[in-house]
Amino acid sequence: MLVRVWIPLLAVLGLSGCASFGPTSVDRDRFDYIQAIASSWKQQTLLNIVKLRYADTPVFLDVSQVIGSYQLQAGVSVGGGVNFGGPPVPNSLSLGAAGTYTDRPTVVYTPLTGSHFIKVLMTPIPPPALFLLIESGWPADLLLQIGAQTINGISNKRGGARGRTADPEFGQLLAAIQRIQASGAVGLRTEVSKETKQEATVLSLGQKDIPAETLADQALVRKLLGLRPGLREFKVVYGALSESDDVIAIQTRSGFQIMVELGADVEVPADHAAERRTYSSRPEPTAGPDVLPPLVRILSGVSVPGDAFAAVKYRDYWYWIDDRDYKSKGVFTFLMIIMTLSEKDDKVPAPVVTIPGN
Repeated sequence: MLVRVWIPLLAVLGLSGCASFGPTSVDRDRFDYIQAIASSWKQQTLLNIVKLRYADTPVFLDVSQVIGSYQLQAGVSVGGGVNFGGPPVPNSLSLGAAGTYTDRPTVVYTPLTGSHFIKVLMTPIPPPALFLLIESGWPADLLLQIGAQTINGISNKRGGARGRTADPEFGQLLAAIQRIQASGAVGLRTEVSKETKQEATVLSLGQKDIPAETLADQALVRKLLGLRPGLREFKVVYGALSESDDVIAIQTRSGFQIMVELGADVEVPADHAAERRTYSSRPEPTAGPDVLPPLVRILSGVSVPGDAFAAVKYRDYWYWIDDRDYKSKGVFTFLMIIMTLSEKDDKVPAPVVTIPGN
């Protein structure tokens, strides 16, 4: 009599289950997501700058939460059959293994709309925040060209379809300020008013051991801004005009205004301007020591750029900033800092997302 007995050597090996990646995933995920979010922010901002050049509506979508969820399931089974009666039925052994890997990241997007976002976008940069960046080493001439519209009534250029060129004195002023900053003969400090509790920036011009050319630049700055000759310290406030010869009034720009200014430097296709889809690009100003150069160079073309810091496609054309254009990259990155400086503490709370555990 043939007797067949199947002996389960191991039906399911105790490897089945869920394995958590835990701390080992932090190094990889953190930097991968940082790179992805930074890249998408650059593309989104560049796209909105280009859209403003075409009088199109800018739209912002913020990545408010990123939740990584991983699952690794594995199983091994072993089975066999032994024939005690001998041939012709042979003995048998079977081995099976199965595994699944699941990566389900949850990315929460928050449309930036409503009164809070409009306030952030339209709020001028606080002068103390702008000068804090200057004090930390950022070039004063570049920051003021980006963030200031007027200084004691001297006007910067204004972009857009009805743009205007800067006052000649504005370029002279920035060039002199840059030379003074490079010499180290300038200082900044913050004072808090006892009455209003508001912060105010005080600009101090050095007087000791200063070269003659730097003293000449200081005198030029005082003359252009209508400041009191020989006075060393000046209070910096927000405003279009100063009513005192010891005060520097700066009318700063908002994030929206800066984006409009950067949009004026977009190299748009000639046929788009001819068809009045956008306004024509302004000719580059004649080079000179006091002439303000373009803030950024945003190029355009029909094909994908090969070496771009940021690139987007809009209306069948590619727009990009060349990765070898160091100044344009710096201005573009500075825009993110400006938007952050304009924010207040009363942020709109991000949505709460509940992820079920395994």
